[in-house]
Amino acid sequence: MIKQRYLLLLFVMILSTLCFFYFSTNSIKTKIKKIDSYDEAIKVEQEKLNSAKVINDQLQEVSKVIMLSMTNEKEFAIEDVNAFVRQLADLADKYKISIDSLSPKVVSSDKSYLVEQEYTLSVVCTFIQMGQFLSELESFDHIIKLNTLDVRPMKEDKTKTFDEIIDTRYKVTFELSVFMIIKEA
Repeated sequence: MIKQRYLLLLFVMILSTLCFFYFSTNSIKTKIKKIDSYDEAIKVEQEKLNSAKVINDQLQEVSKVIMLSMTNEKEFAIEDVNAFVRQLADLADKYKISIDSLSPKVVSSDKSYLVEQEYTLSVVCTFIQMGQFLSELESFDHIIKLNTLDVRPMKEDKTKTFDEIIDTRYKVTFELSVFMIIKEA
């Protein structure tokens, strides 16, 4: 009889231990699932925040370009034209591009809210140099439109090796316009 009571007590202890571990495990699993769902929600919100930061940075750059392109004048100032010509020359110098000619040309705009200044730039370069030049020109803090891009080989030789083709020089003519926005009174 005492033996049965001890066995019953042992059985109740084992049963209560199993119940304790079962319910503890279920409780922990539900909490882990809840934590995982919170982690997933945090991850989604973090991605949205990162996207918003990237968009904000891009918009600040666009805003900077627009603010620098605002003017009260009806035409470009000589200092602005000379500064842009210097920037083009420095950029060509940076990539060791020889300049044949660089000339600004005043353009009358049909739109009353824009001032346009056109530049014609003729250079001799390789395709790689031209790509580097255009890539950096794109990063200027001006509103720039590339009107014409004319690329012609300096001389044709059909017996060139691959390395000679890569180093082939081209006469490239860029016609580009720089715009300023006239502020409203």
